[in-house]
Amino acid sequence: MSDFFHLFLVKPFFNILILIYNFSPIHDIGLATIILTLLIRLILAPIFYKSNKQQIIMNRLQPELLKIQKQYKDDKEKLAKAQMELYSKHKVNPFGNCFLVLLQLPIIWAVYRVFLMGFSPETLQNNLYSFVIIPDQINPLFLGLINLNKANIFIAIIAAVLQYLSTKLIMPLSKQSQNNEQVENPTQKMTNILQKQMIFLGPIMTFIILVGLPSILGIYWTITTVVTILQQKIIQKRLAVEMNFSNNNGKNN
Repeated sequence: MSDFFHLFLVKPFFNILILIYNFSPIHDIGLATIILTLLIRLILAPIFYKSNKQQIIMNRLQPELLKIQKQYKDDKEKLAKAQMELYSKHKVNPFGNCFLVLLQLPIIWAVYRVFLMGFSPETLQNNLYSFVIIPDQINPLFLGLINLNKANIFIAIIAAVLQYLSTKLIMPLSKQSQNNEQVENPTQKMTNILQKQMIFLGPIMTFIILVGLPSILGIYWTITTVVTILQQKIIQKRLAVEMNFSNNNGKNN
């Protein structure tokens, strides 16, 4: 299974990275990493879009879910039916986002393995396809300043800050609605606590992971997070337009 994973995911990404490096006017492995990251995000764009859209809609439904949970707190059957009707109305699947995230994991892990492999002459010789020219030397300096083979605390900090912004952006904006509720479902209360903790735990874990790894992984993580933030902004704007359009149609009817 490990050989299959390496052959069909890790090796192709490794070769694409070296091809980008070879054909780039500036032989900079950091810039090649950024281009590879953007290509991967382009390939995964439909999955990321659907996943983020589902998450944002689910977060925006929290106030309505709280009302339903309060209304049917003593009748589990009616509660489940009302929740499913709400999900159906807004065309979301509460479990669909988990499946979409799982689809992304093999590619994310493959890219992670690519950067951990390094770029030694032996690694290049053993993993490049015959039509890919082996570079005489891969300069590890990004923009002539940062050695991507070594850990870099500044890149780890930047990645952690961006992770915070990304997590904060997708968190539910339902604090006011929750404060207006006199009774809060214990399960929902625990979910809210976990969500608040994740705003800070995610960036902390990002920093801890990246501060001890080659900074080329930090570059990949940073660019991925930047694209995620931009995508979240786009989705939120589109959803706002769709919701306004839907509300206006409802009033006209």
